[in-house]
Amino acid sequence: MKHIGWLLLVLYSSNTLSAGEVEIPLLAETAHLQTAISRALEFDENGQSTISNDPCNRVELSDMVVVTEEAQLSVDMALTATTGAYVLGACRGPKPWQGRIALKLTPQVLASGQAIEFVPDSIVLSRPDSSPSLLSKPVQLIADTLVLPRMKSVQIDLAGPLNSLDGLIEQMMEQGSDQIDEQSLIRRTHITRLQTEETGVRAWLAFQIRAPEPDDQAPEPGLDENEIAQWQTLEDELDGFLTTIISALAYSTESRALRLELLAVLLDARHAIAEALTVDDPEYDPVRELFLSTWDSLRPLMSELERLKTPGLDADFRLATFIAGGDALRALDALGPEYGFEITRDGLRRLARLLLAEAAPPSFTPLPLEVDPEFRDLFGFNAKDEAVFTPAELTGQISSGFGRVGAWLLSVAHADSISPAEALKGLFPRKENLNDYLELVDSLLQEQASAWLAKNDDIPEMMAERLDPLVRATAWKESCWRHLVRSSDGPQVLRSAGGAVGMMQINGRVWRNVYDLERLVDEVDYNVNAGIDILTHYMMDYAIRKGEHEQPGGEDNLVKATYAAYNGGPGHLARYRREDTAASLQAIDNAFWKHYTTIKDDKWPDISSCYSVGG
Repeated sequence: MKHIGWLLLVLYSSNTLSAGEVEIPLLAETAHLQTAISRALEFDENGQSTISNDPCNRVELSDMVVVTEEAQLSVDMALTATTGAYVLGACRGPKPWQGRIALKLTPQVLASGQAIEFVPDSIVLSRPDSSPSLLSKPVQLIADTLVLPRMKSVQIDLAGPLNSLDGLIEQMMEQGSDQIDEQSLIRRTHITRLQTEETGVRAWLAFQIRAPEPDDQAPEPGLDENEIAQWQTLEDELDGFLTTIISALAYSTESRALRLELLAVLLDARHAIAEALTVDDPEYDPVRELFLSTWDSLRPLMSELERLKTPGLDADFRLATFIAGGDALRALDALGPEYGFEITRDGLRRLARLLLAEAAPPSFTPLPLEVDPEFRDLFGFNAKDEAVFTPAELTGQISSGFGRVGAWLLSVAHADSISPAEALKGLFPRKENLNDYLELVDSLLQEQASAWLAKNDDIPEMMAERLDPLVRATAWKESCWRHLVRSSDGPQVLRSAGGAVGMMQINGRVWRNVYDLERLVDEVDYNVNAGIDILTHYMMDYAIRKGEHEQPGGEDNLVKATYAAYNGGPGHLARYRREDTAASLQAIDNAFWKHYTTIKDDKWPDISSCYSVGG
């Protein structure tokens, strides 16, 4: 991960930096600049301004357009100029002149290094259609007198954001015992240079932290049990932090595609956190790597948000400051571990406040586990009704899916009056009931897939015809069609080392807020339906949207991509066709594809791949 950080640092800076000094960008968007100019020219909420020394000499401004051109800021406005003199108590003069005024401003850094000023270079007046015009001296004079002085006062004050960044940097820097009285931040964040670009003016911010002492340091000891528990709490805090931040960013845009990409970052992070919690290594610290890798995925999406209207996030450079804060942490990490950079719970909270201000929660733990309807709606899960059949709806349909239910089931209830989900309660596969058990599960999977299709009849045909074998093959690869397993305490739900549960092996850590975690354990039909929901989400919202079926291999790619994302998260969508995919993941995908093609052709999985049969 370090080489990525160094690359970003090089990209962010063209200057030779001193030891412990880093440089990061902060974008002052065109909208921010227009707000500052509007304030200086006293524009009202209707986008109009009247500036006057007296009622007889005034300018009226409206229709402001602010754009960047090369190294300057161009401000164009409609202008009505009234000039005259008082004669016998009445204002006398020519008819008010109407046209447009165009100003060229050059951005400069103030000596304090905390603000940007805009120096007027030229002022040009023209007709309303922007064609050149011969102007009277009084019109030019009143424009110079009333407009220019106010333009000279236009500033972008970044003192607040810069102070917030300083606080974040200090929070994240570990203070060794030999530096207890020394500040780690020896040069506070300041503006070093400016760069005008299409979306606004980018201010390059620099700060310097104390360089490490040259004497050798003993290697850091491994974590003890208490420290491991603290790291796990920090992983929970990171999960909550990302959920809160990504939800806030998703609320700020109406773009469905952008919301889905934000959700993909969250799901990938949750998958990584769930996997990290399975690593039993006292020297393994995944939090830093998780934060940095997630930031690398999240930052381009926030840059896209910067170019859009983001209600609630563009006030006081909130989004820009948050991005700069994350960039600062990335740059600190690139300096190397000897500088003492450390992800902390308090640091995550401080970073969150850069975006959420006082709305940031005091803690991101404990993790909320209940279903959140607003979260589901935000990311489109409420657009699809849950297609779980009730027992009454399933009565009489069982025989279509299997025909060999033995005495072990009939002793519980008659086959024509009980649903597969009810029949499976408390059951797990054993040698003596294996065929009947598998046929019962087969019926459950078939009916849940059919129910989903019946309630979502507008889905693409290429998905509809693949859904049933996709669901069966996924359940077979994930759990061997098991929801419960034998234990000394009786039947228990099947759990993976990473916390995935049940028939479809759904990880509650990954899918909290979206599904009821207790029902995923207790109700096999709910678990299966949630798995179908996730599969269709990945196929429709990611595989099809991203054009996986347009890659060599055609529409079968949709199945491969969907399962890869289901198994590993959205970031794994294209792993089935990448040459650099790990051999272990290739083996998983190959096994799934074998199950899928077998089920698609024969409507039955290869039992020997999961169970010992015969003899």
